[in-house]
Formats: sequence, C-alpha cells, structure tokens
Amino acid sequence: MQAASTTVTAGSRPLAAATAGALAVLLDVRAVLAVGALIQTLPVVLLLTSVIRTLRDMPAPPDTAAVPPAREGEP
Repeated sequence: MQAASTTVTAGSRPLAAATAGALAVLLDVRAVLAVGALIQTLPVVLLLTSVIRTLRDMPAPPDTAAVPPAREGEP
C-alpha cells in the first residue's frame, strides 16, 4: 500500500509543477500562491464537514462469519 501511495504522490508532482508554472505565466505569482493556499485548506474543510467529526466511538468490526477465511495454496 505504501508503494502505491508513493507512486501516486510522486507521479502527480510533475503535473502539479507544470500546472503551477502555467498559472504563474497567466496570473502573477501571488495569485498562484493564494490558489495553492486555498487548495491546501480543502482537506481540512472536507474533514470538518464529514461524518468523521461526529464519531465518538470506534465502529464495531464486521461479523467474522461474513468474512470467509483465506484459502492458502489456491490461485
């Protein structure tokens, strides 16, 4: 899972850099930094407006009978 996360993060960096450069050419640098700052606050806003904020207890784990055991040795 860590490798997939690293690949997605590292793969999006050149795209983000190209987008920021194109915006800096079209707008001025301060406007691009302001847009970047607003985008950085988006995850916080999403968390504050989500159901996660209202959770007080850990959800119960799924019933173990509903999850079949792993079959070792089968493809």
